Amino acid sequence: MAATHTGPRHPKGPPTTAAAQQAAPFLAALLDSTVGAKVLVALTGLGLVGFVVFHMIGNLKVFQGPDAINAYAYFLKHSLGSLIWIARGSLLAIFVLHLALAVRLQARSRAARPVPYQFPGSVQATAASRTMLWSGAVVGLFVLFHLAHFTFCWVVQVEVAPGQFKSYLELTDAQGRHDVYSMVVAGFTTPWLVALYTVAQVVLFVHLLHGVQSSFQTLGLKNRRFAPVIRALGFLAAFTVLAGNLAIVFGVMLGWAPPVYK
Repeated sequence: MAATHTGPRHPKGPPTTAAAQQAAPFLAALLDSTVGAKVLVALTGLGLVGFVVFHMIGNLKVFQGPDAINAYAYFLKHSLGSLIWIARGSLLAIFVLHLALAVRLQARSRAARPVPYQFPGSVQATAASRTMLWSGAVVGLFVLFHLAHFTFCWVVQVEVAPGQFKSYLELTDAQGRHDVYSMVVAGFTTPWLVALYTVAQVVLFVHLLHGVQSSFQTLGLKNRRFAPVIRALGFLAAFTVLAGNLAIVFGVMLGWAPPVYK
């Protein structure tokens, strides 16, 4: 009678499945624990800050003229192929995870202390830290509006000739590329959009001012020795985003990026 083999028949197959099964409870525990949730909020937050800076640098190409920013937008949309959709999906997942965990942490904090501090001044906190959830909610709503404005192009149209209007999506340059330059110029020569974007950037500045510092602290990088450096980095990151984005808004409004359609 042949010997019966009781060990795993495919040693390279089951361990992968077993590893995945072992990882699932770990991830669930990480998401459920307060410490794990704080770490994930910090990491996703820093990832989103990186995207915001990258996005801002790309948009600053508007001051190099139509060809520069239109070529850049064309590259992102067409040359990267499916990678752009993977990046978008990952970014959306990071954003949703960051928001969901932040809301849950806030709810747990309130449940743990249903009665407010009798002397709020005794608790070390800034206006930015106390309003993180609210500033985050405003930033989230602004992101939805920003997508409606520049991605789905539902908000305003461009007057390409007297009495003739086109959607942002219909704008093309001489090379047949999507005319992102004219889209940005049209957006920031509209007064109410300038006002809305300005307010949103100020709120984002407040959110980042505390968020970046808090993320470094959660990751164990902020102590007495490095606290001044971390505070400086937090301010620098928040101010860079504010200055760069407002430079685009007000630079276009002041005519530093002349319109193609007059």
